[in-house]
Amino acid sequence: MNMTSAGTYTMPMEELWGVLAAHQLWVYGEKGGKRADLSRLRLEGVSLRGVNLTRAKLVGAKIINCDLGGAQLEGADLYGTDLSGTNLKATNCLKADFRGAQLKGSDFTGAELSGADLRSGALMMDGGATGTSLDSDLDEGPRLRRANLDGARLSGATIRKADLTSASMRNAKLEGADLTGTQLKDVDLTGADLSRCDLTGARLDRATVAGAKLDGAVLKGANLIGVDLSTLAVCNADVSESVRVDDSPEAWDKLQDMIASHARWVDTGGAEGARAEFIRADLSGLDLSGSHLVGAVFREARLRGTKLTGAALNLCSFIASDLTGADISQAALRGVRFEESVLNGASFCDADLGVETVRLSATKSAEHPSLISACQVTKTNFTGANAAGLVTRNVEFGRIIAEPAFLAQLKASQTL
Repeated sequence: MNMTSAGTYTMPMEELWGVLAAHQLWVYGEKGGKRADLSRLRLEGVSLRGVNLTRAKLVGAKIINCDLGGAQLEGADLYGTDLSGTNLKATNCLKADFRGAQLKGSDFTGAELSGADLRSGALMMDGGATGTSLDSDLDEGPRLRRANLDGARLSGATIRKADLTSASMRNAKLEGADLTGTQLKDVDLTGADLSRCDLTGARLDRATVAGAKLDGAVLKGANLIGVDLSTLAVCNADVSESVRVDDSPEAWDKLQDMIASHARWVDTGGAEGARAEFIRADLSGLDLSGSHLVGAVFREARLRGTKLTGAALNLCSFIASDLTGADISQAALRGVRFEESVLNGASFCDADLGVETVRLSATKSAEHPSLISACQVTKTNFTGANAAGLVTRNVEFGRIIAEPAFLAQLKASQTL
């Protein structure tokens, strides 16, 4: 046994296999058996596929980038264990204690986690207390696709950016959990308690929520497409800032066909294709950067956080639409019309809001200035944008982000 500076220790593999053999005898109540206590053990890159760790003690262990596929972890004590990058596919974790475990990049695909405890916790290590959680604000959260989490206790857990697609979480306890950015597509949340849960930016596409509780849950930017909220037991949550975006391959193909048809309509002067009209459409969060949508109509549309970077949007109409946090930087917006729309937090950096000149014949042309009328523009970023000729009506520009040049253009062209 060799101690490390981090308060953990390493063990020769021969000795480890001996501990595991004795533990298996203990599990089956046979002579010579002894419960495995591997607390604070450090393993890295080791294969322990199918190993039996039922009710084993692994408090504070570091099992990093290991292979535990198909292992038996029923009732195991994994309090504060670091399982980063470890393969836990098809493991039996029934009623296991994962409080405070670190699961960054771990893979629980097809695992049995019924009754498991995944709440946050803190582990006393040599030299002081170190707080840990299920996952922190990292680029990659744990993968729990198709995992069985029925009855799991995750109250107060931090499970950001995890992939729980098609998982079963019937009657799971998730009060106050942080599920920011988590994938919950096709998840069964029947009877689950998500009270005061933070579901900001989470994807709940087609989730089953019959009898579930969403009391006080935060659903800002959460995708609720295909979710029947009428079946909830309690829904005292604000869903006004949630979205309903169908990002299935079929829906995406249909959208691309619509954009292509619109491009033909523009190129042929209306002889072919059809004008794109997004009436009450929800395009929130989609990446439409570089799209050619000259002259398209957006009426009562939702484009919260939509990426339209570098898009051709000249002569478009945005009527009573929500573009909160949209990225319209470097877009061509000459002759565009924004009327009664929400532009709070949107980025128009380096966008062209100038005048569009349309040639009517060999000798005639018409000028179409851009218009912003009766819109909300709190913290809207116009840095580097061109506002020459821009017409504005009933807009309070006191809280925008802009350079002096833009403000001067705005003042010169403003219509009260």
